[in-house]
Amino acid sequence: MAPARSTPPSRPAHRPSAREAMLDAAEAHLGADGTLTLDSAARAAGVTKPGLMYHFSTKEQLLGAILDRMAARYERELLAQIAARHPGAADDLADAPAGLAEAPADQRHLAYLDWACTAALSAADLVIFADPHLRVTLTERWQEQVETWLHVPAGVAADRRARLLAVRLMADGLWFDRAAGLLDEVGEEAERLRSLAAALLEEATAGGEAR
Repeated sequence: MAPARSTPPSRPAHRPSAREAMLDAAEAHLGADGTLTLDSAARAAGVTKPGLMYHFSTKEQLLGAILDRMAARYERELLAQIAARHPGAADDLADAPAGLAEAPADQRHLAYLDWACTAALSAADLVIFADPHLRVTLTERWQEQVETWLHVPAGVAADRRARLLAVRLMADGLWFDRAAGLLDEVGEEAERLRSLAAALLEEATAGGEAR
C-alpha cells in the first residue's frame, strides 16, 4: 500500500516569488470556491496567515492585487489579438506610453471580441466582484481599467459610437457567459461573430465616419 501523503510544509512567505505564488493560489481558490478570505487564501497557498499578510495586510489589498494581475494578463492577451490581425502593431503599442489605449478604436473593440471568444476564463473573473463590502471599490477600479482599453475618442459620430458599443456588448456577453460556464466553447462561430462585428464597423466607415 502506498504511504499516505504528508502535508507539504508551508513555504517561506517573504521571497519575491512567494507573492506571485500566493496570488496564483488565491485566484485559483476564488474561481473554485467562489469566496476568498485571508485565512482561506493562506491555506490555499500553503503559508501561514501572518506570512500572507506580510504581502497583503487586508482582503481589499489581496483582491486588488488579483484584479490588477488579471488586468495585466488581459492586456497582454488583447495585444496578442491585435498582433495576430495586424502584424507588428502590438510591438509599437507595447512601447507606446499608453500601450493598448493608443490603438484605433475598431482594432481595440474587435480584439476584445476575439479575446472573449478564445481566452481561458474562469469563475474568478466574475466572483471577484461579488464581495458585498468591496464590490463598489473593485468594480470602479475595473471600470477605469476597461475604459482605457475601450474608450471611444471624442468627436466620433453617434452612429459609429453606437456600433462600437454593439461590438463591446457582444464581447461582454461572451465574456460573461464563458466565465460563468454558460457557454464553454465558441469554436467555429468565433470567426463568424468577428466577421459580423467587422462588417458592422465597416458600414460606418463606408458611410464616411472617422475610425
